[in-house]
Amino acid sequence: MTPLPSKKNIAVFSNLSAPPVQTEPLQSAVVTLNKGLMSLYHASAELQFSKPLPALLKAILKGLKTGTEISKAVIFIKEESSFNLKGLSSIGFTEKKIQETHVYITPEEESELLKLNPLPHDISSNQTRLSSFFESALDIKSPGIIPLEIRDRLIGILVYEKPDSLLHQEILIIFSRQAALTIENAKLFAKVEDMALKDTLTGLYNRRYFQQILDYELNRAKRYHQPISLIFLDVDHFKKINDTYGHSTGDQFLKQIAGKFASLFRTTDLAARYAGDEFVAILPSTNGEGSTILAQRILEVLGDHQVVIRGATLQISVSIGVATYQDLEGIGSSGLIARADKAMYEAKTQGRNCVRRFEDIKKKAVL
Repeated sequence: MTPLPSKKNIAVFSNLSAPPVQTEPLQSAVVTLNKGLMSLYHASAELQFSKPLPALLKAILKGLKTGTEISKAVIFIKEESSFNLKGLSSIGFTEKKIQETHVYITPEEESELLKLNPLPHDISSNQTRLSSFFESALDIKSPGIIPLEIRDRLIGILVYEKPDSLLHQEILIIFSRQAALTIENAKLFAKVEDMALKDTLTGLYNRRYFQQILDYELNRAKRYHQPISLIFLDVDHFKKINDTYGHSTGDQFLKQIAGKFASLFRTTDLAARYAGDEFVAILPSTNGEGSTILAQRILEVLGDHQVVIRGATLQISVSIGVATYQDLEGIGSSGLIARADKAMYEAKTQGRNCVRRFEDIKKKAVL
């Protein structure tokens, strides 16, 4: 990571006094350099990777403005596995305008950007199309463009409107490097955070995160007197698949089921791997009828889907239990899970490959 200026080093600049032979431009240069270092220090101190990436980059751009007097600047990031540059954070522009601004960069343009000198300079001769695009789209004159790269890999660009004079251009380079490192570190942080929430085999949310969200959604349902339903799914005869074809084939089988299972829910729902060959889903604001209809749909879709692994065609069969909370006092998340689990086991005892509701089981027990 780019070394940050220490307070001790900054103090050296702040304590400088001009000798009799020192010229006024040199004094001004020292003041500008000191201001740039101070703004870099304060911007860096604000960086906490628990914050969203746009907020982190905004702190860097504000420091850039203080240290260089650049009043308009935008950080574009390169989308993963594509050549699209998308506006993410800015100063001097509306958020809406930047979010709507994106541009395709050709492989040749990316290569040229990475070959640029470390010091910023007018690159319009090399990047005529990009310069023209930003001049028109952002309404800035003679835009400066600096590549944001990590280990010769382009991760974004800094586009700025050049001020009348830009002393100490190295400050601009330091800020651009800080931006590149921030983007890279934020992505790594997000990946680590994602790994903590996701099941490594299926890519679904893990049991721990499922429990957290269920607690939150159930409390919310109680507060606003809304229903919430839980679907509990278990793969039939999964042990037989493992014993016959091996655990590697069994893992691939589960991955395909998980992908199909997750595709059947709304964005407001949450699908997770509960344990082994068991999957669960939280359905906020969904009553018993609606959750049962969805469970039947899941049963049909999975039943019609065959998994082909290493030449073997495997038929999917699942047992599904459904439980719904609707203004029931004294039940918590563990109780709701237990009800959905009991309904699933009822489906097992009724011949598998079917859906059972806890409410129906409860009525039958009363009768």
